[in-house]
Amino acid sequence: MLKVEGLSVRADAVELVREVSFAIGPGERVGLIGESGSGKSLTALSLMGLLPEGVTATGKATFGGHELVGVPEGRLKRLRGRELSMVFQEPMTALNPLMRVGAQVAEVMTLHGRGRREARARAVELLDRVRLPEPEHVARAYPHQLSGGQRQRVMLAIALANEPGLLICDEPTTALDVTVQKQMLDLIAEVAPALLFITHDLAVVAAVCERVLVMYGGRVVESGPIREVFARPRHRYTEGLLAASRLTPRGTRLPTISGSVPAAGRFPDGCVFRNRCPHADEQCATLPALVGDGTGDGHAHACRHPAH
Repeated sequence: MLKVEGLSVRADAVELVREVSFAIGPGERVGLIGESGSGKSLTALSLMGLLPEGVTATGKATFGGHELVGVPEGRLKRLRGRELSMVFQEPMTALNPLMRVGAQVAEVMTLHGRGRREARARAVELLDRVRLPEPEHVARAYPHQLSGGQRQRVMLAIALANEPGLLICDEPTTALDVTVQKQMLDLIAEVAPALLFITHDLAVVAAVCERVLVMYGGRVVESGPIREVFARPRHRYTEGLLAASRLTPRGTRLPTISGSVPAAGRFPDGCVFRNRCPHADEQCATLPALVGDGTGDGHAHACRHPAH
């Protein structure tokens, strides 16, 4: 369904995403994890054709036979919201504060050719589908009159309006409390056709996805089935992420990854993680090859001193 090959993203001379390749099949749910600054959101935005001004993508990405990189904006507009949709992290910046909720859900359908009356009726159905109480009342409300969890459900309704083949979620539950987060995750897992779920929360991705891509320094450093990667991480960065996410006995020092994510353009050559890795040596100064196949049931990593 989605095939990405050698995707790179640049801002002037600074490379932000480097030679990223992966695929998502029909009905497959894939997580994209890593610390902030790893290139996760830029990867998603490049697929949607929504990169900021001055930032450009190269490489190849296709969805259902449609090219996504380097094509005219008009062609991408016909695909966005119909073939593939995106749910953003903060709905208050994505929703129009001056439009009623129902009108915003209906708008994405009328833009793709559905009649206004049909779109308005369908909008109420969608608000009900994402389990908003009293959907007719919600349709008449403005975004500021809804809670954070309700606004995020509205964003999900908008994303699903034209029944896209792929849903991209970029940290959609970060600002929600634990109870609402669980409800939202269950709903996404239930209604998403195929899914690319971006998060820094390992527990969240484990609850929603079957396969995971671990990203750092603009590169995919490990990929494979969730159960395999989380049980037997091979890249030292993945190992550090998992160690830092586990509960530790009271009074025990919490494991951390030393240092911090470098600024864009300041990642080291070779293995992008080597300046923070306790196992790095002179071999890591050259780029490690990807070992294995991270598609399907495969498990791949790019580490010269793998954990397992």
